[in-house]
Amino acid sequence: MTDEKRKAPRHAIWFPMQMDTSGDVIMGISRDLSEVGVMMVAAAKPEPGAKVTMTMSIPGDEVSERKVTGTIVRVSDNDADSEGLWKHKVAVEFDERIDELDELLVEVARQSRPPAEP
Repeated sequence: MTDEKRKAPRHAIWFPMQMDTSGDVIMGISRDLSEVGVMMVAAAKPEPGAKVTMTMSIPGDEVSERKVTGTIVRVSDNDADSEGLWKHKVAVEFDERIDELDELLVEVARQSRPPAEP
């Protein structure tokens, strides 16, 4: 038996994204992404519970820019960059599942792997 409670597989894919919290735009980098949410690192510290609109451009996506609404469910310090630009970890749960995202993220991860050595 497992303690796994995730609603969708996560993919460790890093790319820039932005989060609009009612007029304040926060830039960030995704850490992992799924069909139901994202964990990102950000320079600013938004409030948990805030409604947001995420804007993301995923390599290989036929949709050039996706806008997804969601809610900030968790904010914590990013111990890996406590003195740098990306001081905060922010978890966002999307309002609606993006069903086609899992297949796209698997393909992006596959294409970004270095080729096997002969």
